Amino acid sequence: MGTQDTTEKSIKSTQTAFDIIETIADRDRPTITEIAAAVEHSRSTVHYHLKTLERNRYVIQDEDGLRLGLRMTRLGDLARHQHGLSGAVEEAADNLAREADADACVAVKERNKLVWLYRATDRTLTEFSADPGREAAIHSTAYGQAILAYTAPEAVDAIVESQGLPAETERTLTTREELDQRLSMVRKLGVAYSSEEHTVGISSIAAPILDESTGEALGAIGISDRHDEINDPYKHPKAQRFSDELPGLVKQTAQIASNAVPGSGDRE
Repeated sequence: MGTQDTTEKSIKSTQTAFDIIETIADRDRPTITEIAAAVEHSRSTVHYHLKTLERNRYVIQDEDGLRLGLRMTRLGDLARHQHGLSGAVEEAADNLAREADADACVAVKERNKLVWLYRATDRTLTEFSADPGREAAIHSTAYGQAILAYTAPEAVDAIVESQGLPAETERTLTTREELDQRLSMVRKLGVAYSSEEHTVGISSIAAPILDESTGEALGAIGISDRHDEINDPYKHPKAQRFSDELPGLVKQTAQIASNAVPGSGDRE
């Protein structure tokens, strides 16, 4: 019993430390009181964790308040560079952003969540949280839907069972029937489209980056813009001229990215 209690306490302590780090990352120089309220712990508990994080320089307290230490940069860069798509998709995303005149992003599935891997843009959609490392509910974005459409059915079942289909906005797909219908449409058109399902006012078109030996998605690449800037390709799919419309540009870029992934485009 004593060992079990110690283990549980250690796990909770580790979770608290990560919650504190996430709070500092999401807020501009939060105070200890603000952090304590966010993580639902006492000021003394937060102070204890902060001292450990400061001692290791993962958190810095200066005259302006608390911020993440630059030592965190190494961890983030290392995590991104170690991903299999890193180095293979950035140029394609940069070109897509330039040609579409929109935010271009690359996202991957990691432990049943959508995680943004890369964001290329000459403009700033401040309301669209797609900076590298941020997570999103995978069903709520065109990027995630593009991935799920080319994911094994049993894996999709496991994601829905473990994560559910929570609503991010009033337009988020929240039933399995809606999700299945959407994924079927994605497979039919080769692209996914979402409008204000993840962020109010933002629409996205994305296509899967495929492992051509298995047909499963390694990630997704696409564009995001204010919802009135991107037309819905689901309304008139037969009339879409994919060669000269945004969906076609996104599909073409996804194919380029798929071919650029080491060991994917040339697999038998």
